Amino acid sequence: MTVETYAYREFLEEVISPVAISVLDRLTPQIGQIYSLGELLDAQLPRGEQDAHEERFMERLTRIVRLLPPDVSPMANEVFTAIEFLIYEIHGEPVKVGIAWARLEELGDEIRSDPLLYSLLTGKAN
Repeated sequence: MTVETYAYREFLEEVISPVAISVLDRLTPQIGQIYSLGELLDAQLPRGEQDAHEERFMERLTRIVRLLPPDVSPMANEVFTAIEFLIYEIHGEPVKVGIAWARLEELGDEIRSDPLLYSLLTGKAN
């Protein structure tokens, strides 16, 4: 029996902004290296779990964004949540806080090293 799948990109197009998807596209090689991911946006998800995935993703992202001050762009959280959701929810990797923090710092360094990405993620781009 074959399980029908769809690409993670399709899923993300429903739950995060197009600019956040562009950032993920641009950072895919670095994200793959930092997080030991073979696939990011092309990862295949089971179609039958799409609604449950969307609900869990939106609950998580809403909870995070609610804590942000009104003048802080939620885009960085969209990007980070997309990566973490794939690793912890889809691939089922256990959360190890020290490793998660180190990965996040390394990804932050990659973003800060690219002025355009940094401006986009912080909401300061024109």
